[in-house]
Amino acid sequence: MGFSVFWEIALGIIGLSIVVLAHESGHYIAARLVGVYVETFSVGFGRRLFGFRRGNTEYRLSMIPLGGYCRFAGEQAFRRALDEGLDAIPDQQGDFYTASPWKRILISISGPLANILFSILLLMSISWVGYQEKFTEPRIILASEWSEDESLWPADLAGLQSGDLILDVDGNSVDRFSELRRELVFRPGEEVEITVLRDGKPTTLILVPELDRSSGVAIIGVLNWIDPVVSEIREGTPAFNAGFRPGDEILSVDGKPVDHTVAFFTAMKDSGAAGHKIEVVRNGKRTILSALSVDNGDFGLSFRVISGRSVSLNLFQSIIRGVTETFSTLGATLRGLRMLFLGIEIQNAVSGPIRLISDTGAVVAEGFRSGIGPGLLWSFELMALISVSLAVLNLLPIPVLDGGQIVLFCIESFMNRPIRPRSVYRYQFVGTIIVFIIAILATTGDIIHLNDR
Repeated sequence: MGFSVFWEIALGIIGLSIVVLAHESGHYIAARLVGVYVETFSVGFGRRLFGFRRGNTEYRLSMIPLGGYCRFAGEQAFRRALDEGLDAIPDQQGDFYTASPWKRILISISGPLANILFSILLLMSISWVGYQEKFTEPRIILASEWSEDESLWPADLAGLQSGDLILDVDGNSVDRFSELRRELVFRPGEEVEITVLRDGKPTTLILVPELDRSSGVAIIGVLNWIDPVVSEIREGTPAFNAGFRPGDEILSVDGKPVDHTVAFFTAMKDSGAAGHKIEVVRNGKRTILSALSVDNGDFGLSFRVISGRSVSLNLFQSIIRGVTETFSTLGATLRGLRMLFLGIEIQNAVSGPIRLISDTGAVVAEGFRSGIGPGLLWSFELMALISVSLAVLNLLPIPVLDGGQIVLFCIESFMNRPIRPRSVYRYQFVGTIIVFIIAILATTGDIIHLNDR
């Protein structure tokens, strides 16, 4: 395992820990406000490394650096009620179960609310400070034209053509390729009105995305059209050895015209040991370069994309943008949950802790390779997404999760009497089993996914 892999894992752990700590901080603040004692606030899990006590709370750093937890007073009273078969948990000042059901509901819901507020804060900060960004325009290539599979994709059935520039989706303006995916990813089977620019004229088409059961998202069968103009060459790579220079525009490979980067990389796979003859335009003159095939696809080239600095918004505008984008992400997350019941392959579509750490670290590390600015931008955007997802996950009505606890306390309030400790224990035990099974399935999926890489 190389240094870069350790770097990615470390970044993934840090990012996820920050999101979880934001969640636990919400529980902590709410508990303090309603008079419930917090016995322990831990950064990390497992064995205590060091800490200090202030008031009724021990603040500690624990061995396993993944998130943290908040332990409320009352656990001993709950265990005593179970051991002695009591009908109610003994009342003690500051205990969690001594507080009224509505105070416990407030404490439970404050964790997910803290995640929502954390996402708003992150996205607001991005808009307020501004950032340097790189993106590609939403110009498409039909995947069917570059696939050995002759079946038609939704894009083919809708009448899209390679070279079309997407203008809007259901009236929502689209100015970069990544936004096209965001607009369609959770809309399988829906009729979507899409406007494209073709031959200088707007054309409106009806598109019906298809559910990809292996990934759990909607697909339409398009690739991103990127003009084959070189921006960067890494030293020591086949592209560097072949003599490529920034600004080179690739015209053909072995006499075959190259209109976009997909055509270039496809052509580079199709030659034998003799290598390729690549024609480029450099400073207005045509030049022929020779290069060998690359089995792993890493030729060492980066192609020119659109680059610029975002418009820095004022504080009020930034808050509005943060709220809008957070609730847009929240809606997308809820639509994503719906897709779990459409027959997708759960082991591929749902990430467990291993894949979540790995993928998070990989995305953040890739951002930092482009500079401090892109690294922070990608980190903030990804943490905002995970924070919203964590809020939604915890509000599911599953025992031991915040949503399940809220259901339990609502029942208690409706009955107007405490629920028997034994019933609470059984309820939480069932929830623990459910969460354990989900964790096992997700972890198994992670291992299969990583082995397939």
